[in-house]
Amino acid sequence: MISCRFSIPSEVLSEFELFSEVEELDNVSVFENAASGFSDRLDKNGFPIANFFDVEILFPNEQAVRNFESKLKSRFPDHVHNFQFSVLKDEDWVDLYTRSLTPVICECFYFYDENVQQNTADGNLIPIKLNSALAFGSGHHQTTQCCIRNILHLHKFGVSPATILDMGCGTGILGICAAKIWKAAKLLSIDIDPEAVLISKENYRINGVAADAIVGCRVDGTSRFGLILCNILKQLLIDLCPEFRKSLTAGGYIITSGFITSQECEVVECYENVGFSVENRIQADEWLSITFRKND
Repeated sequence: MISCRFSIPSEVLSEFELFSEVEELDNVSVFENAASGFSDRLDKNGFPIANFFDVEILFPNEQAVRNFESKLKSRFPDHVHNFQFSVLKDEDWVDLYTRSLTPVICECFYFYDENVQQNTADGNLIPIKLNSALAFGSGHHQTTQCCIRNILHLHKFGVSPATILDMGCGTGILGICAAKIWKAAKLLSIDIDPEAVLISKENYRINGVAADAIVGCRVDGTSRFGLILCNILKQLLIDLCPEFRKSLTAGGYIITSGFITSQECEVVECYENVGFSVENRIQADEWLSITFRKND
């Protein structure tokens, strides 16, 4: 088996997918190349689209690769970058991938899957179990790590919320981190995905966190929180901004993320216009997390 790899600009991705169907290609994998930066365009879920995508296709032999290369470069003469191929060894790739997974360390937190990884022996780290799940939040993504750093920033400066809302909780990772820092706080999580809610509840249980998680897409207008954690999307952050302000206690904080630097001005302007001020800003690559404080 031979692995063929190359990169294409995001603007021709749809054309390439159609080309793949016409050529009846099997074993095609397409991955966003975050290192290439992001465009102003959004995908169907509202996420910024990377400038380039990496493609991998498996072929039975080198001749099949050469035939494909000729057709590909004829169809996309100016858009194929770093075309290369290599012979794959006959190995158990699922097992290799599983064994290659490593825990994630972000500041004082150690995230691991107990099914394939070991707990830490470092007493200075806070271990958090995040077993494999179909929900966002493993600790790998820059938005998650930036949010965690903003949580620790608030803690460092003496902020101690009595109530916390994790809006769009995914695996519950941010809520768990907050609960480990502020042990006396009451935590509520919300997600539009019922599967994510079930996953969050299970992760709360295995990490010894007393919290509730519910299915929903809005904030209860009668509840008040000292801190809201919200790693979602730019447009949702903007749409829900007035509700977030109503749901915060006087002087409360909201940690936002899920947007890139080119979207920063729009998010900040929206929050400042309804009575928030920027408390802290953390950036990783092009991704941002901004903590806003509700002005009294």
